[in-house]
Amino acid sequence: MIRENLNITKEFINNLNYPDFVSFINQWNVLPGSFVTINKWAKFSNINENSNILQIACTTGFQSREIAILTGCKGKAFDLSHMAVEMAKYNKKVYAPNITIDYFQADGMLYETSEKFSHVLIGAGIQFFPNPQKALNKSVSFLKDNGYLLASPYYAIDELPKEIIAKGKEVFGINVTSKSYKEIIGMYETLEVMYEDRNTIPVETEGELKKYCENTIDRACIIHNISDQEIYETMYKRLLLVRQTSNLLRQYLNYSVLVLRYRKNTYPNRYVELF
Repeated sequence: MIRENLNITKEFINNLNYPDFVSFINQWNVLPGSFVTINKWAKFSNINENSNILQIACTTGFQSREIAILTGCKGKAFDLSHMAVEMAKYNKKVYAPNITIDYFQADGMLYETSEKFSHVLIGAGIQFFPNPQKALNKSVSFLKDNGYLLASPYYAIDELPKEIIAKGKEVFGINVTSKSYKEIIGMYETLEVMYEDRNTIPVETEGELKKYCENTIDRACIIHNISDQEIYETMYKRLLLVRQTSNLLRQYLNYSVLVLRYRKNTYPNRYVELF
């Protein structure tokens, strides 16, 4: 499943774009709130064994895989990165062989299907699209009537310093979230807010960062049969930089857990007050 013909060098690691690097090392690229958010989604949108979910921009498959383990639902998940899909399939085989989730490669803005889903999972990934609002509207189109869009967007609680914005761009390859809560929540104005809570993000300690990076890179070396210490250090340092940059951003960002309902007979209007 994992390609064995790659010429894995220090340069190869450093030249991977962010999505492919995350996928190559099999980082379980989680949504804000991790397992806690997944449990809130499952409870407040009633995901169960009869649900048919779709995860958009699945990276290594964490959201769809863990929800399927938790609830017994079935579904599909896709990502633009071929490496991401390979790792999502690997994780399914190794960690969740009994789930019924189909992983495949697709462009979220070009993907078309006549199938409708009870739940569409987007997490915080919608901001990775060049046009987040257009990507969001596309995501809604996959829902059946009375279906749920599940999101966990970041929003800024303070003005981000220019140097931190630049650092985020350098590390993640996108403009990091700098919009206020009202700007972010306004993106979802066509949907009914069935559940929301707003959360802070604790800053991780050096020890927590070290353990996470060591565990992830140790596993990546096993997956790819890597024994070269220089390559190990290159992967470790890059992942540590990713986590350190995320840590910096945590001081300026909160996130919201959202369960949003699509109803054909009211969409795209809002007739109910938000709160």
